[in-house]
Amino acid sequence: MRGAARALRDGFSLPARPPWGYGLLCGLAVAGPLLAGVLAGRPQSGAFLALGAYLTAFGDMYGQPYAARARSMAIKIVLIAGGCWLGLYLADRPWWAVLALGAVAAAGGRWRTVGTPPAFALVTGFYLAVPAGFGPPELMVFGGLLYAVLALALWPLRRFDPLATALGEAVRAVAGLLDGLAGDDWGERRERASKALETAATASAAFASMDAAGRSAAAYVEALVRIFHETVALRALRAAAPDEQDGIDDVATTLAADLREAADGRRAGVVEALAVTADYAERLGAREPGADPAALRSGAVLGQARRCLDRIAVGVRTVGLLTARHVPPAGRGLLPGKPVAGRRLFPRLPWKPPPGGTGPEHAGRLGLTAAVAMALMLGVHEQYGKWFVFTVLLAVRPTYGDTVERVVLRVAGTVAGAAAAALILAAVPGPYTIVGTVLVFGTLGFALREVSYGYWSIFATPLAMMLTDFSTRLDWEAAGIRLALTAGGGVLALAAARLLWPRGQAGRLRGLAADLLREHACLVRAPAEGDLDRLPDRTESAGTAADRLRESLDKLDKEPGGRAPAELRAALTLARKLRDDAILLGAVLRGAEPGSDATAGVLDAVADRLDAVGQAVRAGEPPPAADAFESQLDEVAREVSSLMEEAAAGEGTAVRRRLRHAVTAHPALRSLCKDALDLAAEVTARFRT
Repeated sequence: MRGAARALRDGFSLPARPPWGYGLLCGLAVAGPLLAGVLAGRPQSGAFLALGAYLTAFGDMYGQPYAARARSMAIKIVLIAGGCWLGLYLADRPWWAVLALGAVAAAGGRWRTVGTPPAFALVTGFYLAVPAGFGPPELMVFGGLLYAVLALALWPLRRFDPLATALGEAVRAVAGLLDGLAGDDWGERRERASKALETAATASAAFASMDAAGRSAAAYVEALVRIFHETVALRALRAAAPDEQDGIDDVATTLAADLREAADGRRAGVVEALAVTADYAERLGAREPGADPAALRSGAVLGQARRCLDRIAVGVRTVGLLTARHVPPAGRGLLPGKPVAGRRLFPRLPWKPPPGGTGPEHAGRLGLTAAVAMALMLGVHEQYGKWFVFTVLLAVRPTYGDTVERVVLRVAGTVAGAAAAALILAAVPGPYTIVGTVLVFGTLGFALREVSYGYWSIFATPLAMMLTDFSTRLDWEAAGIRLALTAGGGVLALAAARLLWPRGQAGRLRGLAADLLREHACLVRAPAEGDLDRLPDRTESAGTAADRLRESLDKLDKEPGGRAPAELRAALTLARKLRDDAILLGAVLRGAEPGSDATAGVLDAVADRLDAVGQAVRAGEPPPAADAFESQLDEVAREVSSLMEEAAAGEGTAVRRRLRHAVTAHPALRSLCKDALDLAAEVTARFRT
C-alpha cells in the first residue's frame, strides 16, 4: 500500500511545465479527422484517420531532433498499418493472432524503434470484425501522415530547438559546477553536469551530419567537456591548498558567470574570463617564493591550480567564439556556422547516447504476457475485450516496482478519465460532443504526458476509448466494463512481473562488476602509458560500465524481494572517485617532460590489481592479496624531496616545473591507490565465495 500511495503521489505531480503548444498540435491532429468524418457523413472513416494520428503521436519522440523524429514516424506509420492489416487478416484465426501479438509485443519491448503502437494497431484490427483489406490500414496511414506533417511543419525554422535546449542546460550545469567548488553538494552538481553533458553530446551527435552548424555544436560540447574535466581537477587541487581556497573560489565563481555571459553571446564574458585568470596569475607571481619545503609544495599546487583555471578560461573563450558563430544557448535560433578549424568534426566524448531498447528478459516477458492476455480474451471477441490487452501492453515494465507504479496510475487514470468522459457524453450526447472531448482530452493528455504519466492516463484512456469505439456510446455501463477489464489486465501484468524472471538482475551483477573493474583498469593504464589523448575515451568506457552496473542495481531494487548489495553501491561511489583521480592526474601530467615523474610504476600496479580482482570475480575464484603499492609511492616521494632540494638551491624554472608536476601528482596517486584498493575490496566482499 505504501508503494501504491507513493506511485499516486509521484505520478500526479508536475515536475516541469507541460508543452502546451505540442499538446494542442496533437489535439488538432486527432480531432480534425474525426470532425471531417462527421461532417462528411463517414464517422467511422474519420475515426480510423484519427486513430492513425493518435498512434503515430503516441510513438513520436517529442523533444528529439526533427530528422530523428521524421525517421521514427515513417517507420511507425508503416508498422502501424502493417499491424492493423495483420489484425484484420487474423480475426478469423484467433490462435495465430495470439502468436502474432506475442511476437509484435516482444519486438516492441526489445527495440524502441518498433515500440507498442504496432501491437495496439494489431489488437484494434483484430477486434474490428470487418473483412480483411486495405481500407482501415490505409486510413490509418493517412492519419499518421497528417500528424507527421503538422509535427514537422516547423522543421525548416526550428530544426535546432532540441539541440539549443540541450546546450543551454549543459552550460548551466557546468557553470553550477564551477560555482559549487566549496559546496557540500558537489556530488549532486557533478552528477547533474555529467548527465547534462551526456544529453548535449547525444543531441550534437544527432545534428553532426547535417551541416557546419551541427559540427560546430559538437565542438561546443567538447569545450564544455574540457571545462568539466578541469573543474574536477581544480576541486582536488583546491583541497590541497587550504590557504588559497577563497582565492580559487572567487576566480571559479567569476569564470562561472563569464561562461553564462559567453553562452548568451555577450563578448564581455569572454574578455573577463581571460582577464580574471591573468590577474590571478599575476597575484600569485608577485608572491615572494619561499625556500622551505612547505612553501615549495604550496607553490607547486597553486601553479597547477592556475593552469587549470587558465584552461577553463580558454574553454569559456571557445564557448564565446562558437556562440558568435551562431551556436546558441537554449531559446535562441541556431543558424549555420563555419566548421571550427583544427578540431575533429566528430569528437569522441566521455558520454554515450542512451541505449535504443530494453533487455531480452523484458521483451520476452512482455511478449508472453500479451499473448496470454489475448488468449484469455478470445471468448470476448467484441469491442470491449481489447481493453484487457491494452492494459497489459501499457503496464508491463522492465521491473516489478515500475509495473506496480504503472498499474496503479493506469487504473486510477482510467477510473477518473472514463467517469469524466461518461459524464460529459451523458450530459450532452452526440458526435460533436465526442469531437470536442477528443480535442480537449488530446491537448491536455499529450501535453501532460511529457511530465506526468498519471495525468496522461486520465486523458489518454477515454481518448483511446472514443477513437477505437467511435460508434459505441461511452455510457456508465461501458465505462464500468472497461474499468473492470483494465483492472484485470493490471492484475495479469503484476503477476507476470512477479513470476516471469523476477530476479534476472541478480545473475548479471558478477559480470557487470568484473566489467567495471576491467574498464577502470584500462582507464588507469592510459596515463601510465603516457597516452593522455586516449584518457577521454577510457573515461567514457569506464563511466559506461559504471552506468550499466548502476542501472542493474536500480532494477534489482525494484524486483520482488530484491535488494541491491550495499557493497556494489559503495563500489560505484569509489569508481566515480577513481575516475576523478584519473582526470586530475591527466591534468597534472599533461605537458610533463618524459621521465620527469615516477608515476608509471604506481599506475601499472593499480591497473594490474584491478585487472586481477576483476578476473577472479568473473571466474568465481578467490582474489589475490591486496598490495598497498608502498614501494612505488616511496619512489615518487623521494623524487619530490629531491626536486624540492634542487628548487631550494635555485636550480631554475625547469626544476620548478618538474616539481609542480611531482608535488601535485603525489597526493593524486595516493588518492587513486586508496580508491582503487577500496573499490577492489568492496567488489571482493560481495563476491567472496
